[in-house]
Amino acid sequence: MFLITTCIGATAIADNGEQLLHRADSLYRMGNFEKAVEVYLQSAEAGNAEAQFDIGYAYYTGEGTQRDYTSAAMWFKRSAKQNFAKAQYNLAYCYMNGRGVPRDYDKAYNLLLKSAENNYKRAQLTLADCYARGVLVEKNEDEYNKWKDKAEGKNTEQAPKQQKETLKGDFDIQVDMPGEKPKEQPKDTAQTQQKQNVILGPNELKKANTTATAQTATTPTATAPILRILYPEDQSIFHTDQVKLKYQLLTNGCTDSTRIVVMVDGQRLPTTRAVRAANTIDVDLPRHDCTIMMYAQNSCGNSEPVSLRLIRETSQFELPKLFVVAIGVGDYNDPKLPKLKFTCKDAQDFAKVVATKKGLPYEDVQVKLLCDSEATRADIFEAMEWLKQESSPNDVCIFFYAGHGLRDEKDRFFFIPYGCNSDKLYDCFSATDFRNEAEDINGKLIAFVDACYSGALFEGTRSAATSHFVEQLKRAKNGMLLYASSSSDTKSREDESWGNGAFTKALVESFNGAAREEQSEGLSTQELEHFLYKEVRKITDFKQTPIFINPNGIEHFNIFNYEK
Repeated sequence: MFLITTCIGATAIADNGEQLLHRADSLYRMGNFEKAVEVYLQSAEAGNAEAQFDIGYAYYTGEGTQRDYTSAAMWFKRSAKQNFAKAQYNLAYCYMNGRGVPRDYDKAYNLLLKSAENNYKRAQLTLADCYARGVLVEKNEDEYNKWKDKAEGKNTEQAPKQQKETLKGDFDIQVDMPGEKPKEQPKDTAQTQQKQNVILGPNELKKANTTATAQTATTPTATAPILRILYPEDQSIFHTDQVKLKYQLLTNGCTDSTRIVVMVDGQRLPTTRAVRAANTIDVDLPRHDCTIMMYAQNSCGNSEPVSLRLIRETSQFELPKLFVVAIGVGDYNDPKLPKLKFTCKDAQDFAKVVATKKGLPYEDVQVKLLCDSEATRADIFEAMEWLKQESSPNDVCIFFYAGHGLRDEKDRFFFIPYGCNSDKLYDCFSATDFRNEAEDINGKLIAFVDACYSGALFEGTRSAATSHFVEQLKRAKNGMLLYASSSSDTKSREDESWGNGAFTKALVESFNGAAREEQSEGLSTQELEHFLYKEVRKITDFKQTPIFINPNGIEHFNIFNYEK
């Protein structure tokens, strides 16, 4: 009876998601994009893969909602996990250009390959082009012909059924192989448009005929050029509107026909000023952190893209940004670990309340939410890498974790991500992993950990091992503050009456204004410390005492400002 009830419930949710999708599509056709986004989101949250793709597309393009690459990549990822080919394709583009996720060419290729194997024609054509031009992969004429033939339906094997076409809005992003100037697509009426997705290519945005590109692509046997950036170094600080790049170029006999293509944050620069004799090029920079990508192009092919991350030196008059990683793990896919009922809700509640702090005083607030199966060890590493790539010294980063924690016999603390085997703690996300990732994050970092045994992560008096960890934190990262749910091994109580761990409940309440003191302009790190200490002990009948540590002794500051 339980299995039957579960199946009926799952079917009902799926049917509801499909109905919501049809309703959203109807609203989209009528041009009511904002309402369509609301309904797409409902369908996506019900688990509909196509709606997850649609809401990702909306966040990516800013159509019907505010543009948010982080949310776009998150929804593309959820849809791609359900094997939705177009989402795999768009997620590959995100990894290629570092939009909402850290730049990762290996993941971009793997996703492109999955999309092509799912019989998505554009992915097959793009993959053929990659093999023809030596982008992402080495040139391979056999692979080029294989994917080109599959795209044209020439393969003899029975092709799987293609996923049905979806709708598209006015904002159209298409990306192809490098070499052509971006073009705008003329707008059409909402009723006659067909939904389009982001077409993968290594770099630039343009309107292109992918079929024609693949058909005319050649596979020259000459060696492609090689390009390296010599100066400045990666993660360099800048404060001007222009930077002079020095590079090394090996043209392999095609010097006269070689040109350098430069992109900033995935957008190709319309003009560049190169001094070929000195191998330098002047690049105009935006007034924020950016990623520069370059490649060389000639008749022999394209070089491997090279990238450079630059951090803008901010003044006291520039507003900071807030970057948040919120992790909630209750289902570990490990029968030895008990499931925690409210941890995903903890992360969702915290993500929701922190997203309201835009303008107080943050110029922007970006939240990456990882729950259960989305919170593997690899996912957590990727999220930390995202913090490192996106944040500048003027920004504030928050790491929130609600879930299970374990101590080993040497008193070392481990976060337990999804899929981690409790018998093999070295496969989990350790305190050392956290320290290594945290030390390269720019700006201030605040960590909130609502987990069993979290006192072992921070408490210096427990053992030489944890004392050593705190000392390492002091040397590794300036501007880090850490709040743990308990100074002892007591677990954070879960209560049906409020549905959160005691620590998270108090934390969310503090962000909602419960910790506000008279004459306070905002919630300071010190006021938060006092509130959590008092409130958690009250909720747990004095059985649980949170702990706060400031390893570098930095001055207390306002995490956010209160609305006037």
